[in-house]
Amino acid sequence: MLFVQPLSTFRRLMKSEGQKQSKKHENRLAKAVGGGTVAASGAFWSRKGDVRSSDLLIEHKWTGKKQVTVKSDVLEKIVKEAILDGRMPVLGFHLNNENYIMLDENDFLEMRQKIQECRCATH
Repeated sequence: MLFVQPLSTFRRLMKSEGQKQSKKHENRLAKAVGGGTVAASGAFWSRKGDVRSSDLLIEHKWTGKKQVTVKSDVLEKIVKEAILDGRMPVLGFHLNNENYIMLDENDFLEMRQKIQECRCATH
């Protein structure tokens, strides 16, 4: 017996180039931080974000364009979800063939201080 799916169903299953690239970068980032990707990119209430490690919750954005817009609601969402999950909120994005990470200033300064303390302890 032959089952024929409507074209609309087929189109939903196809991933755009942007979705493929985004997934590729999420996988790369997850490996780099020793974490994993989140199924359905955080669509489930219990598992938010795109990438999770033991200490980080990362929302990742990919664009093939030469600019990216960061909206306050995206930042507020990842901060709230990370705090509720006991993780540091991170916004990662791929822009113009480069990878960037955005942190809250307090988290950045805390990380910088820890790095400096480690350097002092080894000298």
